[in-house]
Amino acid sequence: MAAGRAALENVLAHSELLKGFSPIHIERFQDLATTVTAEAGSELFRSGEYAQHLYVALDGEVELRMNVPEWWGIDTPHRKVSTAKAGQIFGWSALVEPFVYSLTAVCVTDATLARFEGSQLADLCVRDPHVGYRLLGQVLKVVSGRFHTLAEAVMAQRAVQVSQAASRARHPD
Repeated sequence: MAAGRAALENVLAHSELLKGFSPIHIERFQDLATTVTAEAGSELFRSGEYAQHLYVALDGEVELRMNVPEWWGIDTPHRKVSTAKAGQIFGWSALVEPFVYSLTAVCVTDATLARFEGSQLADLCVRDPHVGYRLLGQVLKVVSGRFHTLAEAVMAQRAVQVSQAASRARHPD
């Protein structure tokens, strides 16, 4: 069990969530973590559900998917937004109101995860505001980065659509 605990501590220490935290703080977070395993194809949570847990991927890959309404005219029920790999977090909705997941998380491979109760993390933030400020800063950094990546993808897709429309206008059938 000690080897498992050391491995968990190592991944958490280098994770998006806790990178730069002191060993004492990492140990406090580690005490709140439950290590869980999930098989490929397992759904960890669904968009619209109450957000109870924040996760750090320890190994494996977890796809974060957005539900696609039929009226979009896309022939798929979901679209991949991002993939969480070792050290990356997902499920941050467990830390902020209205505590509802906006995406669906599905394991692409077998995965090992550190699962945190959002309410326990919130309690820790209240008990130690400095830690809470740093923790939420880390989460905001992740969310901001993912938003930027998603915005770039949307703009690239839009540029392709505009280019195709211009080409059709120049060369009508």
